[in-house]
Amino acid sequence: MLENINTNMEYYAAYLRKSRKDAEAELQGQGETLIRHQKRLEEYAASVGIKISKFYKEVVSGETIASRPVMQQLLADVENGMWTGILVIEVERLARGNTLDQGIVSNAFQFSNTKIITPLKTYDPNNEYDEEYFEFGLFMSRREYKKINQRLHAGILSSVNEGKFIASVAPYGYNKYKLKSKGYSLEINPEESKMIRLIFQLYVDGKGLSYISNKLKELGFKPRKSLTFSKSTITNILTNPVYIGKIQYIDKATTKKVVNSKIVRVPNENKNIIYVDGLHEPIIDLNTWNKVQNIRESNLNNRTKVDYTLKNPMSSILKCGLCGKSLERVAYSNRDDVRILCRRCKENVGSNIEIVEDRLLQSLQLLLNEYKISLTNNDNSDIDELLALNQQSINSYCEELEKTKMQLTKTYDLLEQDIYTKEVFVERSNILKNQIKEITQNITNLENERKKILNNKNSKEILIPKIENVIDAYYETNNIELKNQLLKSVIEKVTYEKINPQSKDDFKLTIYPKIY
Repeated sequence: MLENINTNMEYYAAYLRKSRKDAEAELQGQGETLIRHQKRLEEYAASVGIKISKFYKEVVSGETIASRPVMQQLLADVENGMWTGILVIEVERLARGNTLDQGIVSNAFQFSNTKIITPLKTYDPNNEYDEEYFEFGLFMSRREYKKINQRLHAGILSSVNEGKFIASVAPYGYNKYKLKSKGYSLEINPEESKMIRLIFQLYVDGKGLSYISNKLKELGFKPRKSLTFSKSTITNILTNPVYIGKIQYIDKATTKKVVNSKIVRVPNENKNIIYVDGLHEPIIDLNTWNKVQNIRESNLNNRTKVDYTLKNPMSSILKCGLCGKSLERVAYSNRDDVRILCRRCKENVGSNIEIVEDRLLQSLQLLLNEYKISLTNNDNSDIDELLALNQQSINSYCEELEKTKMQLTKTYDLLEQDIYTKEVFVERSNILKNQIKEITQNITNLENERKKILNNKNSKEILIPKIENVIDAYYETNNIELKNQLLKSVIEKVTYEKINPQSKDDFKLTIYPKIY
């Protein structure tokens, strides 16, 4: 028997986040997680007399609190005593990071006396038994997370060593197909492969990247999702060993490093590069490939060295979340610390540039993972739900608009029948005209929002290979200007907010990817 919870002067919110298991389930076609969990929590809340005032939805899954901006906001609100209780599907959703993160979560709920409510149990943070039960649940969640990561990594390495194709989107010139056994491979696309052979041949013949790009345009060759082949795209094709039948995988494992008394993850200096024969047929012969690589190496050696003066890889990308101004790189002569800060908003506290850069790359990787899951599962339920709600709002406003127009027409009739005086007519008609204007503007805004949603939906497939290339290239170069260009190719802007001056990494980053 369910016991109703007294909600007199009490306020409740819910937190939704995908776990790694959820991501795996979505890949198997089991539906969108957040929608299912929201419905379940709403049903449970109704059954025990709780009204959920707000849903905190974490659309990216991060290992730490630092990479989960919605969780940061939730904890800030909890610490401020905003909520009586927080509803979650299971307590492990709140923190799966290290013991430090788990302690932060536990302390926030304990000091504010905020309950943690699940469909199976309500945790009182100031109850000794509940506190121990809560901490044990977080500990077990951490162990499970590590096991899943190890299993996924082992599966990827096994597939690569078998010559299977593990990326989500096939490179130009190939189609991706499912093997009879587990995994995927590639088969040659007859039409696209013609263009791949042409690119290699033109380069061997001494043609530059600009010439090749223009030639492809002249012949009517187009990328899958854009109008022309850029020089960077052509370079990626010329250096991709997949076209000689190889599978290359760079195991970009990370290690923990102490930066300014803070533990952060950094890429290993010695990356494990796996280079094996693929199961797929090559498009380019080995002799042509070697000629291309020799020409590229010769061109690179003959280039005039450029003195790059750019110091900040996030220049003009990173914006203040309070005023919108670009953040600046500031080096202090009296201490070994280079910071990112807003010159205009003193309340937006600066941070160490290395920590911000590391967080940005982590967030970009998480965004990539979410896009891959959505595309692989062909599940746009979140977007479809938004589109449906958007259309409902448009339809509602259209009905309201028609009713208001009819009311305006009636005012003229009432004036002609001498029921309205001229003064009453003017007053009433002006009110209705303003309403029509306001409703029309609302419809326009909703239609513009709908266009943005559709653009976001179509952009995922384009962005996945672009972001993959950016992340790979970013870790392979020390050229700050090149890093900046790489980030700009997939990111419109990144907003930064940090209110707490006492913490080195307690800040919020929000990525706005480029829409294609």
